[in-house]
Amino acid sequence: MIASDVEVTNSLDDPVGASSLQRALRRLRQSRWWVWGPVGLYLVLVLAGVTQSSIGADGLREDPAHPSGVMFNQAVSIRSDEYLTSTPLSIGATASGSTDTLNPLTAPQGFFTMLPTGLASSVVLFDGAILRLGTFLPDQMLIAARWWLPFLLLGLGAPMFFRSLTGSRWIGYFAAALMIFSPSSAWWSFSPLGMLGFTMAGSAALLRCAAELGEGRRRRAVIWGLVSAVLLARTPLHYQPWAIVIAPTILLAAIAGLVADKRRRRTNLIAVGATGAVSVLLLLGVLLENLESIRASLGTVYPGARVASGGPNPLQEIFGATNLGKLDAMAVTGTNPSEISSSYAVAAVLAVLVLAYGVRFRDRSHRAATVTAVALVGFWFTWSLVDFGTWGSRFPVINLVPPQRASDVLGYVAILLVCLVLPGLADRTRLGFALLAAGACALVAADAGSLLRSQNLLTLSVQSIWFSSVLLAIVVFVVAYRPRVWAGYVLGGVLAFSLVWHVNPVIFGLGDLRGSAISKTMLRQGEQARAAHTVWASDNIFVDTLMAATAVPSLSGRQLAGPERDVWAKLDPTLANEAVWNRGGSYIWFNWTDASDLKFSNPSPDAISISGSPCTVAQRMPALKEIVSSHKLGLSCLSEVDTFTWGQGARWVYAVSTPTP
Repeated sequence: MIASDVEVTNSLDDPVGASSLQRALRRLRQSRWWVWGPVGLYLVLVLAGVTQSSIGADGLREDPAHPSGVMFNQAVSIRSDEYLTSTPLSIGATASGSTDTLNPLTAPQGFFTMLPTGLASSVVLFDGAILRLGTFLPDQMLIAARWWLPFLLLGLGAPMFFRSLTGSRWIGYFAAALMIFSPSSAWWSFSPLGMLGFTMAGSAALLRCAAELGEGRRRRAVIWGLVSAVLLARTPLHYQPWAIVIAPTILLAAIAGLVADKRRRRTNLIAVGATGAVSVLLLLGVLLENLESIRASLGTVYPGARVASGGPNPLQEIFGATNLGKLDAMAVTGTNPSEISSSYAVAAVLAVLVLAYGVRFRDRSHRAATVTAVALVGFWFTWSLVDFGTWGSRFPVINLVPPQRASDVLGYVAILLVCLVLPGLADRTRLGFALLAAGACALVAADAGSLLRSQNLLTLSVQSIWFSSVLLAIVVFVVAYRPRVWAGYVLGGVLAFSLVWHVNPVIFGLGDLRGSAISKTMLRQGEQARAAHTVWASDNIFVDTLMAATAVPSLSGRQLAGPERDVWAKLDPTLANEAVWNRGGSYIWFNWTDASDLKFSNPSPDAISISGSPCTVAQRMPALKEIVSSHKLGLSCLSEVDTFTWGQGARWVYAVSTPTP
């Protein structure tokens, strides 16, 4: 049964006539399994050093035919911001014991790598701060600890959040399962879960802080308030277009519930005010520590300070999630798998129908939280479906969210809304309502699937669309007809899992970024280069990733925040190419030739290509002492010192002597 915790407590605590099963359930409940269960699973994953990162891609192998370590399933070479950027940078921090930027061409990048740069950010980004311990703790465990933390926070926070507002812990597990097993989570390498986990857990801690304060337990209230402040200070630092949609919807629903409670309004407001003040102070500390990084980003040509307005998105990009079970086996037209993926926005259809049918709110807090969620979810659906013209770009903060980015995460806030209203349904509903809800949700999903088939996934079969829609109808029917029965929720979670379980690999350890012979060599080279304040450079993105993961200072690699203008001026003395290299969120590529002049270009908006002789680069940047090339070079300033295989190709390492001007 999906009942409120009050109902479960009353039924299990009555010893009269209690069966052995009831007594076992009572003992299990009293053991607080909902805490030690997720924590125990988290510790097992951390100790095993397992993640679902795609760093096991063939391009990041010394010999793809004989890879290091153990990996199940194939790496997903879609989200380069994960396997070529965030994870290798984290691994590199464990190698150096530092989170400093190692590319002299780039402005400090801590604000964009989610790695701490000072005291305040070390508190807020505590999972990044622990990477500094990698010089004496197993690095694969530290990476796993950071990887699974959002999952743990969501698993702990969602049940606590929904229990506080609706009285049911169980609906929180359903919400967490749908969020984790969303196609958009799997195809975006789980990056949305960072926002969801920290915001949900932070909001739940705030609700717990207010409850403890209302009961007069001030010490516990302070502890929960500090936990909430640290977690919530983190939320604006995630990818802002998503964070602006997700974080306020969750947090404001919780705050509305606290303010609506007349009986404890005074203590609730104290909890909200004090926690909010500490959170803002922590956030300000992080921003002050990263001013240089923020200024560099805002001054870039790309992405720069962009504003957007609301506009229509294809319906299949919003409601098509249930049709994506075989996305990895289909060619995608006009986009890519991550962009076409979505979460379960169809949950909003069920939520609207439930509200129209009638909901018995648990109390004023439940009502206020639901009304707030309805308003915010409704606005973001409107932003993603309706053309706002140019005047939408005048909305502060909101204009930072392109409608296509809002559509990426609509399903998550829809899940939040439906899980707020389902506990308010009567134990039984009318058969007609359940059939209507099932049919409406299935029709929306089938329409989205049909649009996918006609425009994006041309090999998606009609049978698959019908099959997935019928399964969705069954889940919705059971949940709507008997909302207290566990079967519909379990079936929904299992079907959601079936769509994504095969998308991402399961990798033990750090693959060839630690287990290969060349990675061990590069670890030594990185240590020597950092001590001598010298840098490397390469002409291959996979070699750049190897250097990032082994903490080798390099001119090539990622420029996330923006340029260090004075250093770039050495490479481009006339500044004639500033529009080319004044970019954030970009890759810096070298193309080694024997040409004495350097040519700068943008093969794509997020790529900076520098073509020319490494001798010229070394003349302008004397710190350059080693380069890696994908082909043999015969220049006078170079002497070959090593060769290795990486990224499915041979690589030549040259020592560079600084030419005389």
